[in-house]
Amino acid sequence: MRIDKFKRIHFVGIGGIGMSGIAMVLLEMGYKVSGSDLEPNSLTRKIEMLGADVFEGHHASNLSDDTGLVVYSSSISKDNPELREARRRKVPVAHRAEMLGWLFNKRRGIAVTGTHGKTTTTSLISVMLENSGLDPTVIIGGEIAQFDGNAKAGNGQYCVAEADESDGSFLNLDPLYAVLTNIEMEHVDHFKALGDTIFAYRSFINNLKKGGVVFYNLDDQNIKALLRGFQGNRKSFGFSKDADMHPIDVKMNGFDTSFRCVYKGRVLGEVKIKIPGIHNVLNAMAAILVGLELGKKFDDITDSIKDFSGAKRRFQLRMEKDGIMLIEDYAHHPTEIRAVLSACRNWKNRRVIAVFQPHRYTRTKFFSSEFGRCFDGADKLILTDIYAASEKPIRGVSVKNIYDRVKAEGFDDVKIIKKEAIAKFLMKIKKPGDMILILGAGDIKKVTEELRGRLAADSADGGLIKKFKKSFKGKLLTGEGLFHHTSFRIGGRTDVWAQPEDEKNLRRILLFVKTNKIPIFIMGNGTNILARDEGFRGVVLNLGSPFFKKVMIKGTTVHIGAGFGLSKLIRLCCLNGLSGIESLVGIPGSVGGAIYMNAGGYTNPIYKNMGNLVASLRVMDYSGRVKNLKKGALKFDYRRSNLEPYIILSATLKLEKGDRDNLFPSCSRFLKMKREKQALDLPSAGCVFKNPPGAQFTCGQMIDMLGLKGKRAGGAQISERLANFIVNRKGATCKDVLSLIDLVRRKVRE
Repeated sequence: MRIDKFKRIHFVGIGGIGMSGIAMVLLEMGYKVSGSDLEPNSLTRKIEMLGADVFEGHHASNLSDDTGLVVYSSSISKDNPELREARRRKVPVAHRAEMLGWLFNKRRGIAVTGTHGKTTTTSLISVMLENSGLDPTVIIGGEIAQFDGNAKAGNGQYCVAEADESDGSFLNLDPLYAVLTNIEMEHVDHFKALGDTIFAYRSFINNLKKGGVVFYNLDDQNIKALLRGFQGNRKSFGFSKDADMHPIDVKMNGFDTSFRCVYKGRVLGEVKIKIPGIHNVLNAMAAILVGLELGKKFDDITDSIKDFSGAKRRFQLRMEKDGIMLIEDYAHHPTEIRAVLSACRNWKNRRVIAVFQPHRYTRTKFFSSEFGRCFDGADKLILTDIYAASEKPIRGVSVKNIYDRVKAEGFDDVKIIKKEAIAKFLMKIKKPGDMILILGAGDIKKVTEELRGRLAADSADGGLIKKFKKSFKGKLLTGEGLFHHTSFRIGGRTDVWAQPEDEKNLRRILLFVKTNKIPIFIMGNGTNILARDEGFRGVVLNLGSPFFKKVMIKGTTVHIGAGFGLSKLIRLCCLNGLSGIESLVGIPGSVGGAIYMNAGGYTNPIYKNMGNLVASLRVMDYSGRVKNLKKGALKFDYRRSNLEPYIILSATLKLEKGDRDNLFPSCSRFLKMKREKQALDLPSAGCVFKNPPGAQFTCGQMIDMLGLKGKRAGGAQISERLANFIVNRKGATCKDVLSLIDLVRRKVRE
């Protein structure tokens, strides 16, 4: 498939782990991208920050006039309104795997597939190539800190990706290298028998390009059966001494795993990784084999992966408080659950409380006997209702099937609890020294988040927050990471993250913090904010609930909630033929934040400023009193306003009538200008320094003239495009950014 001819590529279900990765890579390659999903998440927010238009909900109107290609995944129904609209317009439609195949054809593809271990193995290979300076393109089925997400577009010759076998769509790929971790019966909604699964994998490895290599797990009997008669190049790893590579002297302690690596009878040296479990020894050896094939030295390979601490939701330590460890894992197959519980043995004398949400009715029905035997490593087991994914219920299939099998196997300490009640129950039974393990591929992560908040509140303030929570409607999280909410992807944890349901609850929390003398900070979409590494000791307030995102358009007047995204507002105005806001495209903030900071290009006449558009504001002061401010009471200046005493609730904007056919191209021109000059493809907080009044040069020009472009401190870098941007290249801290700010100030002063 050639996609160069398409003006805009639209992703239906863009927030999914596979779809988002491809969308991000295309954005970083310079393609125009839009997409939709049922609800926003951290991935959709990142995609928006990269310049995409992202819509909440699936509607035919989400397809713009310049949409040239619509991409979908197997989880999207054929009756989806956006797919129906694409068919009506005769817009080409492509499966996610076809897009991945296109990316593979542009580079030397490394595809990782198998029933278990794909994400970790793909991550290890990707990190190895990145840290070795090969700058790969990466698409992973999980988020990792190294790439601040699940994807990156590199300029190197390699593309590393998970090859999804779940629906057979991995047959769209023609990789140069393929890694087979293991093969089991798993996706019973698609494959009716093990023979069908093996046949699909055999077809996959037959797609290998000439000169390609298969790296495979010799211990897996189904892979052995698959490779009978295979004439291509192959290299094996496993615990058997017959494998090309096997480990000796395996040691595990907590999160640390080490072993000595033997390759074709020769001891290469020691390997250390920061991910627990015997299964991760296999994943590490697969990555090492690939590295050796690419000509990398063993010591360089092991050094490149020694600090890798795993992917998100793969034995991820979410919290450790008062002697209690909270671990989250994506495991949803009996084999995966056994492996995770085996890894828990690295911690001696801990009581393991496992919480499991079954995933799909078909899987529950097919594996109910195996589920009955896979929880032996747990001391207590809590089961909850099945997460259906896209499936319809099957008569006679429920979580009770697993419960009955577990009891029949002699495991007595097991309960079925509704998902909404699990966190509360765990708070009652928890003890210091417990390891609480949250397992599943569905929305069980909501239990993790609620439990994190309860654990933090339980020990942080003697129950003050807990007491307030009873009278508060909205989202109230304790210990929330600010790096999730800032465009810089930097920041420690805040004591409390509060998202009130409406104005009444906003007033309630303002009175609470005032009465208890608790510091408060208002955060919109987290742009132009640098959060400290130690976090914020107080309440961070966010107007992200639907109440603060209401919008109404009457003629050229727009009534808009402060929590509405600026990029969405721009698109909405263009759709309604309203002009005057196009130059603000590419600013990922909320409407309230954009007004407060008078976002725009204050000193550049071709750019409008947000303050120019405001006719009136509805605001609340910090005592909870609401006011309506007319235009005459508002003062806007260079990156500032006189709104410091207030929280903006909503705004009335006055725009002009425009030609809809010209508005979208105008947005594209502005976005192109910004992309050419600014680092929109990397996490940042926009321009850092204000231009001095009357200065001959802008801040960016002065920094450039001093030769500071590209200067780094840790993971932070002065942008090589616009010198007034500091970007987060990889794992930057607040301390890194502040050191660059101090460097610039010192050099300019000198």
